[in-house]
Amino acid sequence: MADPKSPIAEGRSDSYRMEQLDADAEVARLEAQVRLVTPLENDFLAAVGLPPDAWLLDVGCGPGFFSERAARDLVPQGRVTGVDVDPSLLALARERLAGSGLAVDFVEGTGVRLPLPDDSVDASYARFLLQHLTDPGVVLREMVRVTKPGGTVCLVDTDDGALLLHPPVDGFDELLRASYQAQKARGGDRHVGRKLKALLLEAGGVDAGVRLYPFTSEQVGAADFLRVTTGFKAGVLGPPHIATERLKQISAALEQAQQVPGFFGHAMGYAASARVPRA
Repeated sequence: MADPKSPIAEGRSDSYRMEQLDADAEVARLEAQVRLVTPLENDFLAAVGLPPDAWLLDVGCGPGFFSERAARDLVPQGRVTGVDVDPSLLALARERLAGSGLAVDFVEGTGVRLPLPDDSVDASYARFLLQHLTDPGVVLREMVRVTKPGGTVCLVDTDDGALLLHPPVDGFDELLRASYQAQKARGGDRHVGRKLKALLLEAGGVDAGVRLYPFTSEQVGAADFLRVTTGFKAGVLGPPHIATERLKQISAALEQAQQVPGFFGHAMGYAASARVPRA
């Protein structure tokens, strides 16, 4: 865990901290997240035009599941650099990929001050990161700074305004409200997806655009859908935003909902990109 007083932790909010979670369950959720949204990201990055020999920066890389896939499948003639503020996650990433032969490296750092020179990488990417940032504009300006003129800044995130379940699950709306308030109190934003285009333009990007990708239980199954969309919420919630016993009741109702033959869950992936202007 990074010392909260150290420069490496500057700008870090409390919206996402591994030490507040069940580490094994969260790592499993992150792996499932990468695996399940691969079709979305493949389509998005193909549309962006990421060349196979690009140098890609993965901001907030965590245990490196996406960095690994990108180095293997997306930029096989290029390289990937993963940056994260949490040294324990970086240690896991390095351990997992030791001896893999992939052109990927991991660097401890914060998005507030990315540990790269100006105009370094061909593209920079932040996946499900901005929802955890107190001031995402600071990180986006850093991503613009380290990306070469003509290169691309890419974002994927979500927005709970598009998270729906049927049949209705007792307490689910209460869970969403509590999650929004809890993450806001910690410096995060569960409604960041709708803001990505504006944030990119404010950070100095040009030609910004957003693609929307439905993510449903029909694609991945009820259990995996709920694991990805609600697992983090249950992991960080508690008093004063919701009583512990009430959270247990809602979690049990979500478990039961998976068994309903007509269950349907819908979420939305927001994929945004902008070009770094040429001088």
